[in-house]
Order: sequence, then C-alpha cells, then structure tokens
Amino acid sequence: MRVGIPGGLLYFRYGRLWNSFLEALGAEVVESGETTRSILSSGVSKAENESCLPVKVFYGHVLALKDKVDAIFVPRLVSVKRRTHTCPKMLGLPDLARAAVGDEVPIIAPTINFQTGLWSNYRAVYSVGRLFTRSPLRIIGAGVKAWKEHRLYLERLTYGLDHRSALRGEAEKLLCEGRELRIGVIGHHYNVYDTFTTMSLLDRLSSMGVDVVTADMVPERLRERELRRLPKEIYWSYEREIAGAILACARYRLVDGIIFMISFPCGPDSIIRVLCEQENRRLGGVPMLTLVIDEHTGEGGFLTRIEAFVDMLWRKKSAPAREEAVAV
Repeated sequence: MRVGIPGGLLYFRYGRLWNSFLEALGAEVVESGETTRSILSSGVSKAENESCLPVKVFYGHVLALKDKVDAIFVPRLVSVKRRTHTCPKMLGLPDLARAAVGDEVPIIAPTINFQTGLWSNYRAVYSVGRLFTRSPLRIIGAGVKAWKEHRLYLERLTYGLDHRSALRGEAEKLLCEGRELRIGVIGHHYNVYDTFTTMSLLDRLSSMGVDVVTADMVPERLRERELRRLPKEIYWSYEREIAGAILACARYRLVDGIIFMISFPCGPDSIIRVLCEQENRRLGGVPMLTLVIDEHTGEGGFLTRIEAFVDMLWRKKSAPAREEAVAV
C-alpha cells in the first residue's frame, strides 16, 4: 500500500516519526516533498479564505498526493501533553484532507489525545498497525523504532541542525557556530523550517554572518521556568514552547535579538505575541521583530525588514565599543 504524508504543518515535527512507523509496517511511504509555488497556489485556490497560511499550504500538499497514493496519513492531534491542547486547526486536519480529496483516497486518521490517558493512544496506534499487519510484535517493534528515530530527530534540532539536516543526520554547518551576532528565530516548526514560505530565512541569516537560535535550542528547563512565572497558564501545547523560548531568550540574554514568525491570521500566536512583547519590555529584554507572513507576503519587503533588523542589532552591539573608544 502506498501511503502519502503531506509535507506541511506537523510534518516538520513528526514527519520522521510517521515515516519510520509506516515503513516499518511495510507501507510504501510517499511524501509530498517541500513546499513549492504550485503547491501553495493549489492550496490557496481550494482552501477557505479565512484559513491561516500553513493550513492553505497543507491543503496544497494533500492535493499533490491525491493521484499518487492509496491512502493519506493525517493524524488528529487533540492533545500531546497533559492539561494542554493543540491549536483548533490541528483537530480538523483529517476533515480538511477528506474535503480536499473527497471519496477518492481514504484518510488514515488516528486520534492522539493525552487527556484520555496513554492506553487510548496505544489503541489508536495499534489500529493503524492492523491496517498493514496482523502481528502485534511487528506493530510494537515499528512503534519503538519510530519513537527512537523521532527522539533522535528532535535531539539533532537542539544541537543546531535545521529540519532537512536533522532528517539526514548530517550537516555541512550548524545554525549556531559561535558568530558574534546571534538572533533567535522563534515560531512553530512549519513557520521556521519551511524554506518556501519563510523565503529561506535561516539560510539568509547565516549568509549575513548571523548565528540562529530556534526554540528547539533553548533548554526546556529555562522554557518551563519562564512559563511558571506567568500569571496565567497557556493551554496550547506548541504556543507554550514558543512563549517559553522567547521569554527565556529575553531574560537570560541568550540572543541579541528575536524574530518571532507568525502566520496570518493565527489566533493563538496573536495572543502569545502580545504577551511576549509585554513581558519582554517589562524585563528590559532584547529587540524583538514580529514577522507576519501569508500568501501575499512579498520577498522584497520581507528581506528589507530582515536586513534592517540585522543592521540595527549590529549598530546596537557595536555602540558600547564606540563609546569606550571615545572615552579613552
């Protein structure tokens, strides 16, 4: 059976996990590949106008797989951590996929919900395995193998590899190599690692001689410590990671500046943006630039803002040295 995995949204976090699991079960995995202009255009033309950019991109990836596979794998992630929930758009992804392909291609959509306990999630994973094999041992073995590869992928991200390098397990260079200027690029994985929608932001910053720190590279203990300081708990799983990373970077000066990547019109990110900007000002933290991207974002204006922000950080960083030289 050929099973398609759309290369959008949660693929940038769980793609290695899904691919490994399905391959270990004997499926022929077909990925939609990286985002392209044609994928974005098809998604924009078919998706609801009010959908955020990543959902439109996801729609395009599903359509790209429609005539190539026997089924499409789109899990329904309700909660990935106790007492938290994913964004509402994650809950409806299987329904969006069904709307995109109709009855032509079945959607494999196990429900993952840590609010209901581990056993229900085990049963959901096992039900997927039963589509390919009747052997419980093979299903368990596939799950263990996939989880190990997933943890290894996430570990590589913490070391400073980007998404593509982490998948390959090798990199010509790291995002953070000890350069003088360091910028935090914080946001959802799909808003940071998708080279098309971000116009290769990470590569462009590297070419400017800038080190990049992502949310994955901020120690989890620092993120959790900052979240505990907030007056109200954040209930969205991935927004918790983003807010914790931004506040940790601001409090401990882990970076010289922060670029917060948001896709329009994401509601949870808009709330987190206000919260983080207020806390950053209260802490007397680091300069922060918020970039809101959608399908209409032009490369010229986007790059101008990046270059201006980097120039401002260089001037700010060199100001103390100039003042010291004048004093002498």
